[in-house]
Order: sequence, then structure tokens, then C-alpha cells
Amino acid sequence: MMDVQQQEQQALGASDPEPQPGHRVRKRRRRTVARCESSKTPTYCTYEKEFLWQQPNTVVTPAVPERGPTTVAQASHLARTHPAPDSALSSLTRSQPTTSSDTRPALEKRDHFLETVLGCPKAAVNQEPYLTTDLLQHSKYHNHHVASVNQHGMPPYRYGDDEDPASPSQQLGISPRIMMRGKETKTRFNGSGIFANLIAQFPDIKSFAEEIRVASPQLSALRPDLARVKRGLWKRKPLNTPFPEPTTLSLTQMLPSRRVVDDLVVLYLTYYEATHRVLHVPSFLKELDEFWAQRDNPDFVSPHFVVQLLLVLACAWNLADFETLQIKNDNESNLTCYTAIEWVLHTERWIENSHVKRPDITAFRLYILLMIAKNAHGMKRSKAWLDTGTLIKQAMLAGYHRDPSLYTKISTFNKEMRRRIWTTILELDLEVSLERGMPPSLQYADYDTAPALNLNDNELTETIDELPSERPLSEMTDTSFQSVLRESLALRLKACKLMHSPRISCRYEEILHMDWELNRYLSKIPSWTASEGEDLQTQHKRILIKSLLQTKIGHSLLSIHTPFAIETQKEPLFAQSSRTRLEVATMILSTQRRLHEISRQLSLSILGNWTVQAYCSVCQLLHAGTNSQASSLMSLPQTLPGMPESLITSVEMTLTCLEAHLLLVVKGAKEYFFMSTILALAKARLWPSQANVYKQEVVDRVIFFAQTLFTRHANCDHLGDLGMGSFKTNQVPVLNPDSGMAQPFVPNMNMLQTTDFGITPSGELDPFLDAFDWGDLTGITFEGY
Repeated sequence: MMDVQQQEQQALGASDPEPQPGHRVRKRRRRTVARCESSKTPTYCTYEKEFLWQQPNTVVTPAVPERGPTTVAQASHLARTHPAPDSALSSLTRSQPTTSSDTRPALEKRDHFLETVLGCPKAAVNQEPYLTTDLLQHSKYHNHHVASVNQHGMPPYRYGDDEDPASPSQQLGISPRIMMRGKETKTRFNGSGIFANLIAQFPDIKSFAEEIRVASPQLSALRPDLARVKRGLWKRKPLNTPFPEPTTLSLTQMLPSRRVVDDLVVLYLTYYEATHRVLHVPSFLKELDEFWAQRDNPDFVSPHFVVQLLLVLACAWNLADFETLQIKNDNESNLTCYTAIEWVLHTERWIENSHVKRPDITAFRLYILLMIAKNAHGMKRSKAWLDTGTLIKQAMLAGYHRDPSLYTKISTFNKEMRRRIWTTILELDLEVSLERGMPPSLQYADYDTAPALNLNDNELTETIDELPSERPLSEMTDTSFQSVLRESLALRLKACKLMHSPRISCRYEEILHMDWELNRYLSKIPSWTASEGEDLQTQHKRILIKSLLQTKIGHSLLSIHTPFAIETQKEPLFAQSSRTRLEVATMILSTQRRLHEISRQLSLSILGNWTVQAYCSVCQLLHAGTNSQASSLMSLPQTLPGMPESLITSVEMTLTCLEAHLLLVVKGAKEYFFMSTILALAKARLWPSQANVYKQEVVDRVIFFAQTLFTRHANCDHLGDLGMGSFKTNQVPVLNPDSGMAQPFVPNMNMLQTTDFGITPSGELDPFLDAFDWGDLTGITFEGY
């Protein structure tokens, strides 16, 4: 064995631990085959052990010849004799990759993505390699690897009875799963986010969904209406309805009555401004009073303030009770279900037409509010990462990435406002990056802007010459959320970049160190206990701030641990990742449930991409734990009495909260249908004798979601001539009360009072699978900014 190692090291060169392309591909394969077939444990030999979401068969790209040729016959032989289990792990020792090829032409199917990603494991082998072959590596746990020394001087781990276990200090190389659809030069990419890693762990979801479709013929009759729900009921109006260029007068006329404005402003200040800072609240309220005094004189009204106000109202729209707003609106402008969507569309057009060459802080506030408003309504979600990246570059061109103390021509007040705005932009970009599986636009070393002080807004005025002393973090202020979260920002940016790189190249001990640091930040979140006589708004702000801080740090923990946690069955080294993932996912779902029980506004405000990822993590763990070959850690939820039932209860409650949100946004049906299917699949694996009941639950959920959505808009003109379609009859099945499903979310709709902020009072096609747009599943967005 040592002779073989020495020969390999000589071939590689002592100073170059990286494998070289060329003839070594064929030499290694011959020795590997011989060794595997002659070993005492041939079952451990696996040729292609990766199920990468990197090569949907709708993408045909020529192989890179210099990576080493592999014939179609060789690839076909390997696919037949050694089908690959699902794994994204690559070699601890940078072993030589193996290429595979498939010369079959791309077929025009309705859903290539579904068949490719959720098909049998051989889909990871018989692919024309979209990526270069050094991303497709052998497993690092099998004895067919030739020993070498990695760049850290650590010997490799080779699977065997007498071998030492893998060490946290050994170099890892993981090619993360990605999702990509389309063909040729027109493609859509989603990076290696948590969602992409998890959904690949449900290889039987396609067949499970097909069984639901076959057993539910009533879905065929509802297919046209389900397709309308999938596309969004606002697709025709107002989203695709032309409108004239907005003016100050037209925008002012869109505003509702003062009582409605005041209610929505309070909701925004309580549930949005309390977290990411955009406005200076005293200045904003002063401008609001001045606006009402000048509203009848359009020449004296600032168009920037009107746009800003409309965006503030649009952000808070879904947190309000629509019927209550209608009652309070005594203005000539009527409120419709899509009024807020029109506000977003008109203000976006006005901002685009303003052509600001050198944006001031007011312009940056408009850009940020527009992003938050679009996110709150699920609009233009695929462009969010582009928008935040562009916004960061605009802010850098304005110098926001350099601390304003370096420039004397900026007032003390505006220096502090610039720091707040910069931190908010960074957090928005990081949030979207984690959601899309993309690297953040900046790292900590790319800016030197000091963090904003932990102060209340009323301590800052435009005329101050010196900033007041900063309050301790243990004291809650108007900037507490930003002040606490900023401490972990550098680490979260670093973690996001690492986990969304083309190759996760690090040592596992680095992941464990990140885990330790993130948990340290979690433990440092102040308690902020309730004070005597605390009003409802302050109570909700305190609950939301603390919960969202825990959730956002937990989101980064999920990000760094998920790719390793799903490999625990194959490598016990990653047991810590599996434990942490379960703890963090349970914490996120428990927080969601607790806030759901308090109020509707809190429940909707805590929802985010982290919620979906925690939901899928728990379902995947329950699904995988039923495997007879699952490790003791992965099967832990099944072995502890009552734990599966408790986890399923949390997941079902979370789905109910997601339903409440997705019924409000432009599109959301496909996400809801998909999440329902994953839940049913996990339950069917836990309790197989009840599988048919859980399949029927999915059908009930799909129908009930569509029924509810159409009923809410039964009298709306945007449904067009089709109206409610099949849902206007009594032929639509209703929920089975004995199915065990969580009942629809009917929370307390009481509005908050408005005085505490100082506002002055006033058939042939597949009807089930066709409802899923599988390629967009990582584009789920929420109000959780």
C-alpha cells in the first residue's frame, strides 16, 4: 500500500496536492475497479456518489475535453452496475473526479426539471456534464481511493474496519447542489441554498404526488381554476393593466382617508421599522402632519414624501383587516383587494421615471421601501437579488460604505442616518442571498462604516452637533434590533459566501467554530423583560425583535449545517450538524407557533424563508429517519416517545401560518401545494397504514386553498368573465373534519391603536403536478424583512 501511495505522490508532485487532469483519470479508474471488486467489502464501492442539482437534462453543454475523456459506453456501464445514492459529498483528499456523459438530445417535455431532479439516482450519472468534471468526485468514505496527503498535511480517511475515523481537521470538498432549468443560453439558476440541499432528499416525492393525482380525479375538473390560482388571481388586473404615467396629483389622489393612513402607519412602525431602520420616525411624523395641512394644494406637496407614504402603507397592508379599513375609509378613493399592489406599481413607475443621478438619503429610503413592499406582496421575486446588489453599488457610489466621519461636510444627524441605511441595505442583501442560494454582494472587509448607535429616535435631531452617549444593549431602544444583529453580521456574511460557493472547501472544524460563534451571539441576545404598564405596541415590538434576532442567527446556523447534516448517515463526523439542524429548525417552528398564538400581525411578521427551510428540514429528518439504514442520530425523532407527533404538530401549525400569508400575496399556490405534499409524504413514511388518509389531506388542502382564495375575491372584477369558475358551484369537495388537519388560521384581527406614535387621530394534462412550478420553488419570499 505504501508503494502505491508513493507512486501516486510522485505522479502528483509533492508541492501540488491538487489532482491533475489527463491520463490519471483512466489510470485511477483501472486500479479502483480492480481493488473494489477484489476487496472484502465490495458493497462499499460507489463510482458516482453525488446527486447534484447541477445538470437538469434541459441544459445541454459540451463537455470540457481537457478534463479527461470518458466514453458513453463506460458511463453507461457505471450507471447500470453502480447506481448512485444521493450524496453531495466529495473527497476529503481531493481524489480524482470521474466524468460521465450522455449524448441523448434534450427532449421537449412539459416538466424536464421534475423528471431530472426528482427522478431515479442515475440522473446524476447519465448527464451531459453541465459543470466541469472536477465537481463530480467519488465518495471519500470507500476503500477504493488511493491515499494521498492533502494541503493541510492530513492523511486521508479510507473506509475500513481498522481505519481511524475521519478528523475534523481534514480538508473537505463539497460540490453543493444547485437548481438550474431552461436550455441553451436561456436558463434560470438557483444556488446551493438550504432548500436545494433538502428537496433532493425526497426522491420519492414525484411518485407520491403522482399517486395522489391518480387517486383524485376531481382535480381534473378543477384544473383550469387551479391553473389560475397557480398563476395568481391578480395576473390580469392590476399586474398587466396599463396605467398613465404617475404624477404628484395622481399619487396623492390614490391615498385613502386619514384614519386608514394612520392605522397602516402604526402597523408599519410597529412591525417593520422596529427591525430594519429606514426612517427617522419623528421627522417622518412631522412631515406627515405637514402633508395633511397642504394636501389640497398639490404645488406645495413633496412628491417624494407622497411616494414614501404610499410605500409605507403598502408594506403594512397585509397586516391590517381589509374590512376594517373599508369601514374607516371615507375618502373618494375606493379600497379594493389590490389597492396596495397598485400603490407599489405606481410608485415603482414614478421612481423609475425620476432618473436620479446622485441619490440622497430620501432616494435610498424609497429604494429600500420599494423592495420591502414588493417582497411583502410577493412581486418580482426573481429580481430581488439583482435589486439588492444594485442598491449596494448605488450606496457605494454615494460613499455609504465608508464611514461618514471621514467627511466633514455631512452633518452629525445625517452621518448617523447614513450608518443606519447602510446596515439595512447589507441585511436585505444577505437575506435575499440566503434565500436564493447566492453569495452576498459584500464582505466585512469591503466597508468600514461604523455601526449606528443604540439610541432612540427622539434623542436625535437635525440640529445636533454631537451625538449623545450610546445606551447599553440591555436597554431596548428604537435601534436595538439593528444594534444587536450587527455584531454577528461579519460572521453571517462569511458563512453565506462559504456555503454558496461553487465548492465548499474548508475543514469541518471551521464549521464547528462558526457554530460556536453563532451560538455565542444567540446567547448574548438581551432578555428585555416587559416593563410595568407596557402598551400593546411596545410589547409586540419587544417580542418581535427578540424572536427575529434568534431566527435570523438561526438561519445562518441552518445554512452552515444542512449540507453536512444530510450526510450524517454516511459520515458520523457530521453528527453535530445533524443535532444542531434539528435544534435550530425546532426553535424556528416553535417561535412561529408561539407568535401565531399571540397575534396575526406577529405571526405574519416572523415568517420568512427560514420558516420554509426549517419546515423542510424537520420533514426531511422525519422522512429519512424511517429508513432502516438510518443512523441512530437520524432516527432519534422516531425513537423518543411522542417526538414525531410533536414535530408533526409544529409543522402543521407552520403550514397553517404559511397558508395565511400565501393567500395574501400575488402568487403562492404552488408553494403551498408543494409544502402540503412534503408534509403528507413525511407522515406517510412515519405511519404507512394511514398513507391514503394523508394523500387525501393534500387534495383537501389544495381544494380548500383555492376555494378560500376564490371566495375572498368572489365580488372582485379582476377575476374576469370566468369569475369563480368551478368553485361557484356546490360540487367542490370540502374539508373532511375527521382528517386531523389543522383548521384554517382565524387569528385575532384587532387593530392596534394609533396614538402611541404621536399621530394626530382621524383533464388531459396533469392537474396536480402542473400546479407546481418546480423551478421556482426557491423563490419563496415573505414579509420577514
